[in-house]
Amino acid sequence: MIDLFYKSYAKVSGDRLAWKFFGSSLRILCYHGVCADHLAHESWMPSYFVTRSAFDFQLGYLRQQAVVLPLSEAMRRLRDGSLPSAAVSLTFDDGYANNIAAALPLLEKHRLPATLFLSTAYIETGDWYPFLKVKLLRLFRPAVDLPEYKSNPVDVVRDATRQHWAEVEAGLTPEQYETLRPLTVAEVQAVESPLLEFGAHSHTHPLARNESGARRREEVRVSVRKVAEWARRTASVYSYPNGEAGDFGEPEAETLRDEGIDAAVTGVAGANRWPCPPYELRRYPLTLKHDEWRFRAEATGLRTALLRVTGTRHS
Repeated sequence: MIDLFYKSYAKVSGDRLAWKFFGSSLRILCYHGVCADHLAHESWMPSYFVTRSAFDFQLGYLRQQAVVLPLSEAMRRLRDGSLPSAAVSLTFDDGYANNIAAALPLLEKHRLPATLFLSTAYIETGDWYPFLKVKLLRLFRPAVDLPEYKSNPVDVVRDATRQHWAEVEAGLTPEQYETLRPLTVAEVQAVESPLLEFGAHSHTHPLARNESGARRREEVRVSVRKVAEWARRTASVYSYPNGEAGDFGEPEAETLRDEGIDAAVTGVAGANRWPCPPYELRRYPLTLKHDEWRFRAEATGLRTALLRVTGTRHS
């Protein structure tokens, strides 16, 4: 029923009207990875990816309906009052290699900018993200007892997955490996496209609520400095891992200020209108579930509004 509502909303041009009344709010879209269409229903595929065809449609739609700005520029213009109507910024979290292999060619096709936020430990070592290891180990080695990623310190999760990961990694197909692996430092350094800027997304991707204050500060400090060292174009914006309430706070904000980073994005859904807390910027999440109709409803804020009314979480 709700999907029929989203479709009707678009059919009567409700989304087009919504874009006209955004005023000076900034809408930040949150992506993670882009996969080939035929992989969308594979059990190993993260639900927080989008397909190439969906991303292609979404970029074309945004090019027609919105003004897509680099996030750093959008934040500056949000502050000084020069933000255009229907302003949007595109972001990618974690640092998957497919951000360059699959997403960048489509960004170039539509001539739209994006910000890639990197969890630097995995870019540096080639190790895989701990939450992704947990997913794949539970799929391919269900008998292995693993801690919950979201309720444990990240080092506990990394240690628990280390014993079994090599065997699982060795069994991955080339297609699985290339779809899910992180970027390398060399790949980040080789990016010359003016459409991409890079930002930090912590070093080892812990959830702040599970870590000490000292660890939280170090995660910010290390990642910001490594991204500045590697990337030609860096963002003055940081992205919190997970980014829900409890996943960021004063330890992060204080360290970000010290490191010259003047804003941070969360995982909390919504638009941003100045004055807003600069270290608590909201974003709209995009996933494999976002078909054309859900995307129109998400990008214009309708879906988030409905989910808040019904008390339902984004998925």
